[in-house]
Amino acid sequence: DLIMKIAVSLFLLCFIFSCAETEEKPSFNSSIVANDENEKELESSLKDTKQEEQERLANFTEISMDKVLHDFGTIEADKDYNTYFEITNTGKKNLMIYDVKASCGCTVPTWNKNPISPGKKDKILVTFHPKPEQLGEMVKTITVLTNSDPGVEVLQIKSNVIPKKKQ
Repeated sequence: DLIMKIAVSLFLLCFIFSCAETEEKPSFNSSIVANDENEKELESSLKDTKQEEQERLANFTEISMDKVLHDFGTIEADKDYNTYFEITNTGKKNLMIYDVKASCGCTVPTWNKNPISPGKKDKILVTFHPKPEQLGEMVKTITVLTNSDPGVEVLQIKSNVIPKKKQ
């Protein structure tokens, strides 16, 4: 019985080692070889990118918002509701509002596309028009992209939408 176990074990070991042939894998040869020409091209590209980043950082400003949340309370569906978010340039460079995006088509932001001078204020108008099927608690976000750090301000509107009253 012991001899049989040893024989089976030796057979299995021989079988495992015979199947474990080393397979040669193809080597990867890059067609890109570092040379003076492409090294200079890379350095030039990095220099341009670094310069753009320095210019972007030099044009950063600071902002403050009068509020980041507006609660409309209980409102009726299928009507327009407006609120303003006041933005102040508290930095030393002109404030650029690159884009203002809403999380839903029922929320439409409107803003002045002109730069806001240091110390000056402007407003972002947000119009909310809940559809008849949009009932209950609602929270919508408005994302403001600017040349401030971190560059993104998230505003919110919330409401409790009830069905429109019959006339």
